[in-house]
Amino acid sequence: MEKSIMALITLLLFSAMIAFAFRAWRKRIRQQEASFEAPLEALEFFGEMLSQAKAFYVATTFANNHLERIAAYGLGARGFAQIMVFSEGILIIRNGETPLAIGKESLVSISSNQVAIDKSVEKGGLISIDWINGSTTLSTHIRIVDSTERASVITELKNLSTAEQSKEVIK
Repeated sequence: MEKSIMALITLLLFSAMIAFAFRAWRKRIRQQEASFEAPLEALEFFGEMLSQAKAFYVATTFANNHLERIAAYGLGARGFAQIMVFSEGILIIRNGETPLAIGKESLVSISSNQVAIDKSVEKGGLISIDWINGSTTLSTHIRIVDSTERASVITELKNLSTAEQSKEVIK
């Protein structure tokens, strides 16, 4: 009899912990959704395709804190993706999630990193795309395994980012 009571108590405690974790995750999503607007799912005008690659979407974080995952708007789920760089921006099509589009006017910077949240790879193995969504600066981290595709995507992203920044300086 004592074993069944202990098993029942353990089951209740485990269920309570799962419920608290789920509630905390939902609260975090609501807070993040209140702090910035939903990102674009498609570019208004794509333009010419400059580069594309199969990638692994790692996460989107706040630009000043690469250890805080953005859970809002489905940006918290990692998985396989296809990244396409167009003359007017970037489109990341994630398996099982809504696409993420970043217009070239929103780009802030492109960099290579080694770690983001729970993913650690070789030096320069992650591509971090810093971009502005409303008034919030976010950083989207992707990993492209194929070195040729990675080099092509990084080159085109940097060209796109530099072209937009120099355009702003000229204005």
